[in-house]
Amino acid sequence: MRIYLTHCSKEKSLEAKESGAELPPDLLYTDAGIQQFMERCKAAEVRWAILSDNYGVFLPEERRAYYEKAPASVTPEEEKVIIKSFDNKLSKYDEIWFYIRPQTFHLFYQRVLSNSRLASRVQRFEDLEQIEHQK
Repeated sequence: MRIYLTHCSKEKSLEAKESGAELPPDLLYTDAGIQQFMERCKAAEVRWAILSDNYGVFLPEERRAYYEKAPASVTPEEEKVIIKSFDNKLSKYDEIWFYIRPQTFHLFYQRVLSNSRLASRVQRFEDLEQIEHQK
């Protein structure tokens, strides 16, 4: 089984910020690059998630509140919790394909991918065309 992930974005729903409403990731994150990733995954009918520097692995069926947190502000203790979330939520997947958006890829995400006990299952890619329906 394969899942596709990408990292979160600074740009989020202003409505969620003002209302405090909890939203799924496809409504919370508004950055064009992350939106393209989510749309491509939906079109290909594949399992996907977002790696949040605040929530860890954020699945499409989950709802979360607006937050402001830069990846550079993640403490070592928070990073351990996020890595544990990554490991727990993704342990059932044989393949974890991580879409890197180079202009916003922070070393924090690199550390999560490298320090996860699932690191050997992670394949990094930068071309949305590689997201394809699994037979």
